[in-house]
Amino acid sequence: MSNREKILSTATELFFRNGYQQTSVDDILALCGVAKSNFYYHFKTKEDLACVVLDQKFEDYEALMRTSLSGGTVEAGKRLERFFEGLCDMQTEMYRYSGCPFGNFAAALADDDCEQSERFRIRLSYFFRRIEGYLHACLLQGISEGAFRDDLAPLDLAQHLIASIQGSLMLAKTFRDCDILKTGLTTVRKLLEKPA
Repeated sequence: MSNREKILSTATELFFRNGYQQTSVDDILALCGVAKSNFYYHFKTKEDLACVVLDQKFEDYEALMRTSLSGGTVEAGKRLERFFEGLCDMQTEMYRYSGCPFGNFAAALADDDCEQSERFRIRLSYFFRRIEGYLHACLLQGISEGAFRDDLAPLDLAQHLIASIQGSLMLAKTFRDCDILKTGLTTVRKLLEKPA
């Protein structure tokens, strides 16, 4: 593993275990065993490192959304179920109940309008909009198939679905129990169904 990869791997673990604000460059270097000069060869600042970490986490989500939510001949309800299953797998295997990397980061942002917070806010907004876009397209197809309710705007449903997912991920993180996530996602799926 290269020094850059060591830094990224360690930073990812510490940012999502301890939080961005509570993790210093020295904490990262002490754990990964890389010299400070090497850190600054690869990353100008801790903020730049955090942006790369967030981009990598988004690539994980993007891959999941592409394989589960994107078009094809599979009905929308089944695609949504695959997405939910993928989220559960990510929590138990990849993130070890650490919640959503984007939700965690957003919750830890300072309330002020400093340049650093704004840079993260813009990046996180983009990520959530991308997720919203995938969900919106899937919901539109589900409505056209007659499987999902059509009495609410699909975009509003997509935004509510993201909020529900974030809440379920936070509870799964708090209780370290993926059943909470599974139950929350199953409930949301039932609420989307068109009444008989």
